Amino acid sequence: MDICSYVAWFGLFSVLGWVYECTYCAIRTKRWDNRGFLFGPVCPIYGFGVSALLIVAQALASSGATSANAAWWQVFLCASAGSAVLEYTTSYVLEKCFHARWWDYSNVPLNLNGRICLPFALCFGAVGTLLYYFVCPLLGGATVSLPLAAWEVLALLTVGLMSADLALTLSALTDVTQRVERSRADFDAVMETAVDDLASGRRPLGTDLEAAAHRTAEGMSLVQRRALKSIRSYTNERREEGAARLRRAVARVESERRARKHAKSRANDAGATDAGNGK
Repeated sequence: MDICSYVAWFGLFSVLGWVYECTYCAIRTKRWDNRGFLFGPVCPIYGFGVSALLIVAQALASSGATSANAAWWQVFLCASAGSAVLEYTTSYVLEKCFHARWWDYSNVPLNLNGRICLPFALCFGAVGTLLYYFVCPLLGGATVSLPLAAWEVLALLTVGLMSADLALTLSALTDVTQRVERSRADFDAVMETAVDDLASGRRPLGTDLEAAAHRTAEGMSLVQRRALKSIRSYTNERREEGAARLRRAVARVESERRARKHAKSRANDAGATDAGNGK
């Protein structure tokens, strides 16, 4: 296998990982949850994991080792440890870059700083073992069956789409962070006049905050709203308060837009019915 085929398989399993994440969360929470760090239907961490597994399998095969003579428990332990290292590193880097978390295992037993936990590491180890014994040999055969030019085209498409998605997501996350900080500034501004407002009875505390958050939410694009929803929590308490207020405002704005769209659709249907009846 060459680098182009690895890149193509990375793209495919990033999409399959996104399907798994969304399906698992939908079953667990009984509602649709568009998972993943990027805007598109991809979870790159799964692509990296499977690509690393393919590289190891190919390296062992080239050295004369095969899946038949590899001890299953060694594969299991390596897959478990590798998935834990990859997940912890990804969580750490994202948190340092954006001061936010996209997943949190704090409520799961035997977790490490909420970034990884033993139950999920063992599950990923079991999946990795199955992939090593049953999927990797098939992928190796499929790679040989396609010409190099086809893999080059697939690799270019994968890199192009992933790069565009990454640039779009980073731009949205930067804007979302600025809006969250603005929400914090609104909070500070309201708190400065809270005593006077409460004493005079002019407005209940929080009215200005919710109004400001609503205005901010109305100006957010689809990508920005998606980026905000994908963040599980912020590491700073004040920033998380601002993000929570902004999430509530986004939910209200989206509900209002759906209501207006539904009302407009009903009005159009009624108009079409009247026109058909000759009125």
